[in-house]
Amino acid sequence: MKRPRLPVAVFGSADPQEGEPGYELARRVGALLAASGFDVVTGGYGGVMEGASRGATESGGRAIGVISTSFSGREPNRFLTERREMPDLVSRTGALVEVACGYIVLHGSSGTLAELTLVWALHRAGGLGSRPVVLLGDAWRPFLHHLVRGGMIENAQLAITRVAEDPEDAVGLVDRYLAAEGIGG
Repeated sequence: MKRPRLPVAVFGSADPQEGEPGYELARRVGALLAASGFDVVTGGYGGVMEGASRGATESGGRAIGVISTSFSGREPNRFLTERREMPDLVSRTGALVEVACGYIVLHGSSGTLAELTLVWALHRAGGLGSRPVVLLGDAWRPFLHHLVRGGMIENAQLAITRVAEDPEDAVGLVDRYLAAEGIGG
């Protein structure tokens, strides 16, 4: 039996432009997610969000953008196949986290960290179940080490979090985790 298309959120910086490493990394992640039968969910705007959306749609998949009507002057990226509008940034972030069954986090800044820490906080509170968090890239290793050393993350959140070296590894980790948990299979 074929698995239903599960949504996986891709978080990361809004800054990278087409052709830049962060954009192309996200594009590859989106393509691999779509090829593996996942829908891609992003914040719907530029940078990593556009790259992941583009990769998904170029590979025949769906790209869902959770956008906010409070962002004036920002246009959703052209690669979205579906838009979900939220009234403000807080509800947008909550909807991004809530709708996804797994998360792949690329390089970003305060918005990306807010999304990641919300996932961990909701997991800690029992509000998300056991959804996988995959941090893509070597920059995450010292970050996690610092959080562990400082007692700022608990073992339960570490248990759902992995660091991936490349997009193939990231998508494979999400896929295997969800299959092992019996989610969507």
